[in-house]
Amino acid sequence: MPHASVKLIPGVNAEQTPALNSAGISTSNLVRFRDGLIEKLGGWQKFFGGQTPTPIRALLGWQDLNNIAYLAIGAEGSLAYVTGGNGNDITPQTLVEDITPDFDTTNLSPIVVVNDVGSDVNVYDTVFFATQVSVGGIILQGAYPITASLGTDSYSITADDAATATVSAGGTVPVFDTTSGLFTVEVTLADHGHSVGDTAAFLMPTSVGGLTISGLYTVTAVNSPSVFVINTPFEASSTATVSMNGGNARLIYYVAVGPPPPGTGYGILGYGEGGYGTGTPQPPRTGNPITATDWTLDNWGQVLLACPAGGPIYQWSPDAGFRTATMVSTAPTANGGIFIAMPQQILVAWAASTLDVSDPLLVRWSHVADYSEWTVSAVTQAGSYRIPRGSKIIGGCQGPQQALIWTDLAVWAMQYVGPPFIYGFNEIGTGCGLIGSKAMANLGPATYWMSQKAFFVLQSGGGVREVPCSVWDVVFQNLDTANVSKIRAAPNSQFNEVTWYYPPAGGNGEPTAYVKYNIGLRTWDYGTLDRTAWIDQSVLGSPIGAGTDGYVYQHETSPDADTQAMMPSMRTGYFALSEGLDLPFVDWVLPDFKFGYFGGDQDATVLITFFVVDYPGDTPRTYGPYAVTQSVPYINTRFRGRLIAIQIESQDFGSFWRIGNIRFRVAPDGRR
Repeated sequence: MPHASVKLIPGVNAEQTPALNSAGISTSNLVRFRDGLIEKLGGWQKFFGGQTPTPIRALLGWQDLNNIAYLAIGAEGSLAYVTGGNGNDITPQTLVEDITPDFDTTNLSPIVVVNDVGSDVNVYDTVFFATQVSVGGIILQGAYPITASLGTDSYSITADDAATATVSAGGTVPVFDTTSGLFTVEVTLADHGHSVGDTAAFLMPTSVGGLTISGLYTVTAVNSPSVFVINTPFEASSTATVSMNGGNARLIYYVAVGPPPPGTGYGILGYGEGGYGTGTPQPPRTGNPITATDWTLDNWGQVLLACPAGGPIYQWSPDAGFRTATMVSTAPTANGGIFIAMPQQILVAWAASTLDVSDPLLVRWSHVADYSEWTVSAVTQAGSYRIPRGSKIIGGCQGPQQALIWTDLAVWAMQYVGPPFIYGFNEIGTGCGLIGSKAMANLGPATYWMSQKAFFVLQSGGGVREVPCSVWDVVFQNLDTANVSKIRAAPNSQFNEVTWYYPPAGGNGEPTAYVKYNIGLRTWDYGTLDRTAWIDQSVLGSPIGAGTDGYVYQHETSPDADTQAMMPSMRTGYFALSEGLDLPFVDWVLPDFKFGYFGGDQDATVLITFFVVDYPGDTPRTYGPYAVTQSVPYINTRFRGRLIAIQIESQDFGSFWRIGNIRFRVAPDGRR
């Protein structure tokens, strides 16, 4: 009897029908392609034993000046790092207090004393005024580092301007007046300093006259030094007067839990507070750990920089002695995310704040080599640029040749040009916006990303082009569009692969499915595996991913799924072993596999199942599964049919396999 062979076409094609996808692969799970051959995917094991109780959204590997490696973990309920197999919580902490305005100013001095009973802050802390406060001719709004602690009940800050009056225990917050049927709102705030055309920012939402005042507004009229007018998109439903926050000042303390503050000795504070000479440190005040829907992480040398989505930028250094990440009080206070841009070392914040309110299209950047300097002046290179098209910035990163900013519509190149403009911005691709903030990845000289309905690549020396996707149906017809922000691009430079983990429709909202692209072979495959965060090979070794179970796993370190057997599988489309109307009869199948790693045990057990039909729409007749090992020369199958599909899978522990050229002993067996 003659033999026929089937060498499988590399890649998975889920677009074609099984009969059209002859000798191709139609379904897959936990496999990859290498040199055009399909093999079992590399396994994983726990990076360390700790489990995070809330979903992990970001990871970063870096090393300090003493060659100690760290893994930063940004979860919805925590920020932590792992080193030496031990986890350490460094989640930023805040305290929110509403107080009756009680502030002291001195004429011609920018120093403001804040009287807040029990505040007990120190010079490492920062206070954020969520409500504007007018006192002594000064408007307080936004973040202020604590300049001095004056005891447990008061402290001082430095305002941007000097006071024009001496005030004791004073201060007022904005008062809003609406008139029924009008779009205009009068705002009473002493010494507001606005002119027509200015932008007024209100950080704390206030409900008045059926309207909600929150965000940025243009000043349309100035009635007096204490009253200005703004317009709203809607008519007021009633005439009303309401004070912001019920007349109280809303203070948010960013608490730094760290070393004893300087100046805690005898004579510095009140009698008995602190030891004689050097002082006895008091237990540090703690706050409430912040929560975040997402994080962006980067390292500035040995310093970890972390930004919760919509929040400020935090810093943590291994040698600073702080047990929590601390706020960079001079940076934008509300951001979509951050990254460090090259060739100059500049910290970039996208969807950054202006007047402490996030602007969805604003890009801001720090001075060269100083992530704490954001003041725009003739002696700094700090600056900003507002993307002129689109609705919002979705994400940004430093690419191989330039920084990239994605909106919902397009991708922009952000290229360093030096003073006076610092950066030049160019729209380099349209109709290719980013679907989620971490749906992009750098691999080799190119950047790959997932858009709303396609995949794209930007290569060095070339433009943006779409990447044809043979598994398009699998992802875009089965995507949970309410949770696209959780999509994660996962580069694996060891195997020239980019994987996108995404939340499937009808799932739990987490990224539990994946599609994978081999950039060398230009092949796709797909499967089921949950990963909520990812980093490529780093100082920590092979790629690391986070599971929905709160554990962190290192990949390509094992043939198994963290001490459990993996379940890799693939199934071909239908192929014909004879032409015309003949129905072939197959009595032998000669398997061809590698049954283990090079130089290792060749002990894998592969299960092969055959699905046979006479016509594409028939219900398949199933033969198998047949267990195949290296010692099995052939399978005695004895089946008859016009079209055949093969399923190959394994369930054994500690094994590896790669498919070669499968042959069939076949003969014609009549017609139908």
